[in-house]
Amino acid sequence: MTNKLFTLLLTCSFVISFAQQKTLNDITTFKIKNSGSFLDSNNDVDGYYFYYEVDKLKKGKREYAIKMLDNNLNELATKSYVDDKNTYLAQSNFNNDALMFAMVNLKERQYKLVQFDKQGNQSDEQIIPVSKKEIRWLSAMMQSGNFNLLYPVDNKGFLFNYVRDNKKLGYGLKYISTDGGKSWDFNSPSEAKEILTFNPIQANEDVIVALESSKKSVLSKSIDMKVLVIDINSGKKLFERSYDKSDDPRLITNAFLTKDKKVVLLGEYFDSGDNIMTSKSLGLFSQTLDYEGKKLSDSKVDWENQIDAMMPPDSEGKKRARGYVYFHDIQKTDTGYYCIGERYRKTASAGGIALAVLSRGNSNVTQLTITDAVIFKFNDNFELQAIDNFPKGKSRAPSITDFGSPQLNAHALKSFGAFDYGFTQRHSSRDRFYAMFIDYERLKGEKNKLAFKSIIYNDGQLSEDKIYLENNDSKTKYRVLPGKLGHVLLMEYNKKKKTLDIHLEKLNID
Repeated sequence: MTNKLFTLLLTCSFVISFAQQKTLNDITTFKIKNSGSFLDSNNDVDGYYFYYEVDKLKKGKREYAIKMLDNNLNELATKSYVDDKNTYLAQSNFNNDALMFAMVNLKERQYKLVQFDKQGNQSDEQIIPVSKKEIRWLSAMMQSGNFNLLYPVDNKGFLFNYVRDNKKLGYGLKYISTDGGKSWDFNSPSEAKEILTFNPIQANEDVIVALESSKKSVLSKSIDMKVLVIDINSGKKLFERSYDKSDDPRLITNAFLTKDKKVVLLGEYFDSGDNIMTSKSLGLFSQTLDYEGKKLSDSKVDWENQIDAMMPPDSEGKKRARGYVYFHDIQKTDTGYYCIGERYRKTASAGGIALAVLSRGNSNVTQLTITDAVIFKFNDNFELQAIDNFPKGKSRAPSITDFGSPQLNAHALKSFGAFDYGFTQRHSSRDRFYAMFIDYERLKGEKNKLAFKSIIYNDGQLSEDKIYLENNDSKTKYRVLPGKLGHVLLMEYNKKKKTLDIHLEKLNID
């Protein structure tokens, strides 16, 4: 199953339903360029926004509008925005104070950062010059699945992460404050002899955790990785820690910042000398550092002796000796840490093999087969306590390359929507979280169904709930967005009627 959370690039009428039917007559036909939820640090929803094209103007201009709704789907504001036809939206994000759009104009060769508050009022635009080479590299980085172009820092600001054409290739990180603090830039050394890329993966009111990757050339199959921790108020680097091939190779996938000012790194570890691009990992790790870079703990759980022995049978009832887990999120609860992921394995692709024969080997013959959802429970010392398996249908995605490791293929395919995970919301005051997945249920003796599934942690226990999305109208497509706590927002687009119905659905939990 490919990307089920479909992109809304469509022409439609906009109808909203909540408690009673409500039609917004000021929008007739339009093209949605982007839509999303206003989320806080717990992914609780404050409202929704829709960015869409309204009209074509003279001299190559386009009129756009931003419509904002509250979390009960009542309209807050609609604001007009005019831009060049060659400008496209690369990414948008919300930091609980402001909405930021990162635009790219290929003709004028520039990035443009456009900011709005929750009432739709626009701030001054920021322009960053860009070359054709930098845009090509930026596009490749975003498709790799390991690149956050625009990263929100809750109630503080935004991080804009971009590519810079230095002696080889470097990066630029621009911090834009939204709380009246200092804005700053953090750039790679212009004289660097390696290709350097950068990716912020976590931030709070004090620090930013980012990954710096380096390799000697474009064709190099070896990458060294560093973790950098930066003071968010000054842009000063507090420390860096290397995880290179010769000493301590690790593939870092997640970071977690604790209330007592510690950095927790999560990912997969390898044997000394292994290449994280091609080698199989030995297991999972969690490493805790303080803000000065001192290592406080380093916990490892190996696949063969610990994880595989504890892993429950999959939905086919098989106890597989080899497989992988892609972790999407980590949640801290009163009883420990819960890592939310999906099981996958590298398998042969019948279609890929046939295509490779026809193209004389110029095609990949492997795929990732993605299966059940899993949740790993760790105690406060990150010792593995339990693994819970939640069956769902198989999804298959062709490998980016047959020669890369399954882990790196998984990271790249994540950006193309290969996985079924949607999002996680947290209810802090009640020590509860909801992990959301889209699942295509293949049923015997009846029509297959598309279901929205939630795995709910409540009162120390995990349970499941689901909402079937299919109805009798095959013309209807769906997208699911986070809703206010205990709810999800269903967007139902009817291609024949050209209508977009939006309504809140309550999850089956008190």
